[in-house]
Amino acid sequence: MQKSILFFCAFLLALTSCVTPKIHNAVVAEHEATKTALNTQEKKTLKLQTEVEELQGTVAFLKSQLSDLRDDSIQNGGALVALQNKYSQLSDSYDLLTSKNSRYMAEKAKETKKLLEQLESVQMALFAKEDELNKLSVSLEAKEDELKLAQEELDARSARVTELETIINKKDSVVSALKQSISKALIGLEGEGLTVVQKNGKVYISLEEDLLFASGKYEVNSSGVSALSKLATALASQKDLEILVEGHTDSIPLSGRGLVKDNWDLSVMRATNVVKVLLKSPSLDPLQLTAAGRGEFIPIATNKTKEGRSANRRIEMILSPNLDDLFELLKE
Repeated sequence: MQKSILFFCAFLLALTSCVTPKIHNAVVAEHEATKTALNTQEKKTLKLQTEVEELQGTVAFLKSQLSDLRDDSIQNGGALVALQNKYSQLSDSYDLLTSKNSRYMAEKAKETKKLLEQLESVQMALFAKEDELNKLSVSLEAKEDELKLAQEELDARSARVTELETIINKKDSVVSALKQSISKALIGLEGEGLTVVQKNGKVYISLEEDLLFASGKYEVNSSGVSALSKLATALASQKDLEILVEGHTDSIPLSGRGLVKDNWDLSVMRATNVVKVLLKSPSLDPLQLTAAGRGEFIPIATNKTKEGRSANRRIEMILSPNLDDLFELLKE
């Protein structure tokens, strides 16, 4: 490039020696323009060379990258193939599992439906049982109320029974004490036509005819009055006693006249006279005593023998505790 410029300058010098100034100026101007253009071209060339060098570096880098990418591509291609194969296997497995899962889900759906039906059946049965339980609960509450009332009534009855037992025991104690008191008062007479027995909550005093009366008579003799006076003294403190005096005869008919016409009359008159003797004691209340005739109709022995008929001719005194408070309790 520099040689061309020197040649061009020499040419201009030679030319200027033989051309006119006008032409010379034109040539100089053209030369300057050419020089400017050449400088511009040189700058562009340098720039292009720089760009080319940069491009060459870039190309070299890209070639290196391309080589690396080719290597990676080869590796990745193998991996891709492996992955594609794996994917294919997984896809086949997925399809198989999907098929199996579909069958499994269908079976499970049937089982689920069956279980739901069973559950519904069980729930219905449970609801029925709950209804039954509620009814039973209501019934139980009613029964509990009934039981409570029954228990209250039972407790009340138990209390009454306890009270009755207390009264009865008290009466039994009184009767036992009474029997002892009478036996003590009539000591010496027992076994001599008089017996004292406690049974059925009562005291039974039996006095044979010979201790009180002459045969066929109804007036109380002196020994009888003495025995009855002792008995009245023993009974004086017993204000809650009911005293029943019964006259008894044998079965031999009476043919008497006057007041005593038969055994009924005789038994009544004897019982009445015994009561009268007892009432001579001011401590006895007439309301406590009752006279009754039994005739021959309540024998204690056979009337076919003398001994039996003698035992049947008797006065029985039945001493009973007053049970009014007991009867009042029973009425409640």
